[in-house]
Amino acid sequence: MSQIIVDTNLCKGDGACVAVCAARVLVLSQEGFPEELPETRCILCGHCVAVCPNDALTHTGLPREEFLPASKKLPAPAVIDGFLNSRRSVREFKNKPVARETLEALLDVARRAPTATNSQKLHWIVVGGGEKVRALSAEAVNWMRASGTSSAMLAQWEGGYDFILRGAPTVVAACAPEDYGWGKQDCAIALTFLELAAEARGLGVCWAGYLTRVAAVHAPLRQALSVPDGYAVCGGLMLGEPRYKYRLVPPRKPLSVQWL
Repeated sequence: MSQIIVDTNLCKGDGACVAVCAARVLVLSQEGFPEELPETRCILCGHCVAVCPNDALTHTGLPREEFLPASKKLPAPAVIDGFLNSRRSVREFKNKPVARETLEALLDVARRAPTATNSQKLHWIVVGGGEKVRALSAEAVNWMRASGTSSAMLAQWEGGYDFILRGAPTVVAACAPEDYGWGKQDCAIALTFLELAAEARGLGVCWAGYLTRVAAVHAPLRQALSVPDGYAVCGGLMLGEPRYKYRLVPPRKPLSVQWL
């Protein structure tokens, strides 16, 4: 049974929906209207509905009321470039919690990030509060001690500096099913969406590499994170209000590029 409903009074037969169909399940009928091919699998990307200039399509698997209006005016390239170039990895945070409403807004942006074949398999874990975050760091340090991590790093911990999660008030971890081949890529893209959305709201962000690495091999840390069975932690971010502001953009290595 077709999931596509076409209002033939509105459809102009321009074929835009057919052209953008990622799974190639749509064709134009002899009458010039889009129709779904049998024995095909729609990936529920919603492109067909989103592209139609005449609101002629409805998808039974995608409620119309859940579509958002696309932005009609985007920032100028110089604004975007300046925003991206000014991003810094923040490792010093104010002792101030991130509001639940802000975190929900960030996750709403992140869940719209592209995933392989529009699978949307990611699961999110949000840890808020200094004590809870430090407990995660302590568990990671336990593994590092047992595995022979450099004494210099452990000395920082003993001296009161949390080099794992940097005293951040909030940590967000992105998880994917262990048997899903694109989990790391999907999580990295979604976390990048979240990171930039956080920066736009004045929050500081740093990637939680130690947490991600240790969670992959240390069951007690997985338990502390309450990672669901069958899922792997594929990435994480620490975030909060930055203690300091940066005035300059540091230089980077020269571009290495190959033009073909």
